[in-house]
Amino acid sequence: MLRDQTRRLVRLSDDVAALTQAEESSVSMTCCFIDVERLARRCAAAAQERYAAKKVALRVRVADGLPRLWVDEQRLSQVVGNLLDNALRHTPSDGWVEVNCFRDADQLAIAVIDSGHGIGAEHLPRVFERFYRVDAARDREHGGAGIGLAIAKALVEAHGGTISVTSAGPGTGAAFTFTVPTARPRDE
Repeated sequence: MLRDQTRRLVRLSDDVAALTQAEESSVSMTCCFIDVERLARRCAAAAQERYAAKKVALRVRVADGLPRLWVDEQRLSQVVGNLLDNALRHTPSDGWVEVNCFRDADQLAIAVIDSGHGIGAEHLPRVFERFYRVDAARDREHGGAGIGLAIAKALVEAHGGTISVTSAGPGTGAAFTFTVPTARPRDE
């Protein structure tokens, strides 16, 4: 039990340090051109075993003709990974999660949509705040610290993008969507 608690504290400490770095824009970014479909499928493959163990279907849909992105692949993978972990945590067995990549005007969007618990309207404006939990008891049961979405937000914003969430309420699932510019910044 002590070992588990120590691991949890180390993980929390690492997450807080990563969040602080990202929020202060001091996170080191190593940008290159990446293929979005490859990134989405690789993130899904990394999560597949956990999804299969919980009996949650995981699908990836990618629109045709998406441009390559000038991003930090590791950081963007972390965003998708955090969203996939969050979706799995809040989707019951026999549910589904979908990663959907598409163009949104001059941005590329990646949405992680689930058939899970959903989020009440009163919580939507706060889900990206550090340590905020929609249902503290349920998150504690599943080991969530309330920091993964804050890290995702900071990393998306470090790429010049935005992140949002929609849900029709409890029992309706949720959709977390982030966008990043398709054009390479001039100062890179």
